Amino acid sequence: MEIVRAQAMGFCFGVRDAIDVVRELGEAGTTVYTLGAIVHNPQIAEQLEEINVHVVGDLDDVPPGAVVAITAHGAPPDLQENAEARGFKIIDTTCPLVTRIQKTALDLVNQRYSVLIYGDSKHKEVRGIVGWSGGKARVIASMADLEGWTPTRRVALISQSTSNVEKFIALARDLVGDMVARGIEIRVINTICKPTKERQRAVRELARDVDVVIAIGGLASANTRKLVLAAQEEGTAAYQVERLDDLCPEWFQNADRVGVTAGASTPDVVIDQVEERIQSYEVRKPVLA
Repeated sequence: MEIVRAQAMGFCFGVRDAIDVVRELGEAGTTVYTLGAIVHNPQIAEQLEEINVHVVGDLDDVPPGAVVAITAHGAPPDLQENAEARGFKIIDTTCPLVTRIQKTALDLVNQRYSVLIYGDSKHKEVRGIVGWSGGKARVIASMADLEGWTPTRRVALISQSTSNVEKFIALARDLVGDMVARGIEIRVINTICKPTKERQRAVRELARDVDVVIAIGGLASANTRKLVLAAQEEGTAAYQVERLDDLCPEWFQNADRVGVTAGASTPDVVIDQVEERIQSYEVRKPVLA
């Protein structure tokens, strides 16, 4: 059984930089509280916990005057303002590509566009972008989410940074057709980040050349889920694993070539461990009578 890695996979610079910032503080003896996981990877969270980088769900869980880190996913501006007003020291590790989307949303609202965000309304990044729009942006996953919506004369579509590229393009085409037919100005700004585009393109190419794809990443990782979806859209069986125990030997029973990819928050050591476990399986193929 041969294991083939995707050409682009694993850590992106935004994740790496966020981890480096809080790790440096923790190793220097500073206790840091992150508002949610700094990145969506349980192994990283466990490593950081050992050097006093703690995950909390709310500012009320943070001791007075402590260091609070905004995660790579970003946050609404009022959260930082609230934290500073309460005397916390803020460390902002928001990915610069997410910051650009936040500012794009704000600029579009100021230009009097009705702003639509393609993404997951429950995702931390998306909630932050909505916050930067002053709560005026509308989150959609499909055209069906626009039922009953009355746009202004100017509409703009942007995206969560880790969205599925093909689905965003399809939605944009439908939206443009609908708005043009109604005489409404429409702008589409593809704010899906370059690392996401590269990883989705790479996993599609990989999926065409292997029997099964394994995507390694935290179960809460949106970008890892999109990698699984992209591989499946190519007609290849694909599975997401967070830890070694998530692997099932049955997935590889009839596989000669196994493709491996990883989400933007997955460290190399975890990828290596998963590959070693896959190689350890003794695959017995059925013998024809």
